Amino acid sequence: MLPSTTPRPTTARTASAPSRRARPAVGALAAVLALAALTACSSDTPPDPEAVPTGATTTLAAAPVELTPTDPDDCLAEGVAAADVGEDLAATHVAWAGSGTRGVVLSPQDGGDVCQWADELVRLASQGYLVATFTWGGAAEESVRGAVDVLRAAGAQDVALVGASMGGAWSAALAQDLDAAAVVALSPPAAFGDLDATAATHGFTGPIVVVASAGDGDVPAAQSMQVAPLDDPDAYVELSGSAHGVALLDGEHADQVHDIIDETLAAGFGG
Repeated sequence: MLPSTTPRPTTARTASAPSRRARPAVGALAAVLALAALTACSSDTPPDPEAVPTGATTTLAAAPVELTPTDPDDCLAEGVAAADVGEDLAATHVAWAGSGTRGVVLSPQDGGDVCQWADELVRLASQGYLVATFTWGGAAEESVRGAVDVLRAAGAQDVALVGASMGGAWSAALAQDLDAAAVVALSPPAAFGDLDATAATHGFTGPIVVVASAGDGDVPAAQSMQVAPLDDPDAYVELSGSAHGVALLDGEHADQVHDIIDETLAAGFGG
């Protein structure tokens, strides 16, 4: 049974007219991170990407991350790097792009993969973030941590967590322990299996916004509300409609949801 909470006022936002943002061109990516650059732990000049053989296992000196480079998924934009992190069947497939010291991990929904956040990865990387997403591996917590480790090893000094549904629940639950810069959770359940993602349990004190649809048939808005801190009225946004998780990025409120992500990241990274 899910923990109960005191009813709270909701913030209802509606869109005057459906609209979509233009997707940034792949060429807009600022200094797309090459896999070879991750192996240059002691040199100012990254080695030639051709020098990193596909299938080779690389251990990053900046963090204890062992990864095996893989061919990029067809759904990913050109220039996005990909690798398996971890061991054998429990490995997490991670894809990343961008540059800089501000990292963002995009966690997919239950059963989701790197393709689920492919467009958002490009959009955020074009804004100057170092962005990673992943396909769930053998252990959910280790998948999130593995993606964070890759970004930190690649140069991220601070990392924000953005997730949808199950990914949103794990983002909130791990935020305090991972010292996340900010959290955005789209349609997160308050509990998922043994995971308790309620605000009372995760105790995250940084910028956090939970977004839910009033008519969500997969995760009721009342559950998602429990992930947002009660003492912050701006931490929970309830939208009209029934879009769940990543569907919020393509529906009638897409621009508003993108704005929420952008504003929360800006707050977490200090503008």
